[in-house]
Amino acid sequence: PAEGRRGTGGHGAGGGARAGVRGAGHAAAGAAGGGTHAAAGLPALPGLLPPPRARRAPGALERAAPAPCAGPPAAVLACLLPDRALRTRLGRGELARAVVLDEGSASVAELRPDGPAHVLLAALLHETRAGPTAVFFLRGGFDGFQGCCPDLCSEAPAPALPPPAGSKTSCSDPRAPIYDQGGPVEILPYLFLGSCSHSSDLQGLQACGITAVLNVSASCPNHFEGLFRYKSIPVEDNQMVEISAWFQEAIGFIDWVKNSGGRVLVHCQAGISRSATICLAYLMQSRRVRLDEAFDFVKQRRGIISPNFSFMGQLLQFETQVLCH
Repeated sequence: PAEGRRGTGGHGAGGGARAGVRGAGHAAAGAAGGGTHAAAGLPALPGLLPPPRARRAPGALERAAPAPCAGPPAAVLACLLPDRALRTRLGRGELARAVVLDEGSASVAELRPDGPAHVLLAALLHETRAGPTAVFFLRGGFDGFQGCCPDLCSEAPAPALPPPAGSKTSCSDPRAPIYDQGGPVEILPYLFLGSCSHSSDLQGLQACGITAVLNVSASCPNHFEGLFRYKSIPVEDNQMVEISAWFQEAIGFIDWVKNSGGRVLVHCQAGISRSATICLAYLMQSRRVRLDEAFDFVKQRRGIISPNFSFMGQLLQFETQVLCH
């Protein structure tokens, strides 16, 4: 079956892009988002494309045209296609077709240029341009395919995330955004990751034994300057920010807290992109691990992390620097 994931409309790279990749006699998938859908038995492509009217119908495959990529293609694919084995097969040209779909867009022309489906299409086209893989968009998305071929589709509930490791506090308000629920998560015994809301919860900070706060934002206040050691990295979460320029300063601060026997909370507004990027950079340098290893390690503890595409590209460049020295 060709499997895909339904996005949850969340922050960063999530929000509904799915990729079904058909090889010789089978299909695989990579995705961004939460719950899961499966479209079994995606129709095989005939030798010739169907008539024009059929090509415009939901469930038809539209050949994607090259487009500028929103970031380094390898970083985009690492973010939207977390299956490393699948990315390797794409790079080797082992897959005949790659099919990208969203929830219900009628054509590529309807996709937002900065949306995950369009970004994924552009990255796939760039990475497969010299190989045999043909890249397509599924007209009508999953909803359109389900409407015309309901017997070929099934739906499963999204798996429940395990409670964050190291959380000492529980969610007190179920109406709060998911990134503010629970408490900061323990990445390492002296390193915690959370949101701006977590940084304002004195009881939660004390329960975690926090002694210092690394504020990776330009807008979140430092609430308890008389009680904790603060360091601010005033960056926004957008594609133009060179967050890598702050990596060594942030890593030095975290190491200083560690060596002084303390614990540091690294946070931004949501604890999803900027602060997660800093934690990833720290793990890569301090443990000398690849980005995908660090990403998996942090995501197991805070499942909603999603650095923006530019930050992922900078982390990939940082990986090269770390592992070459």
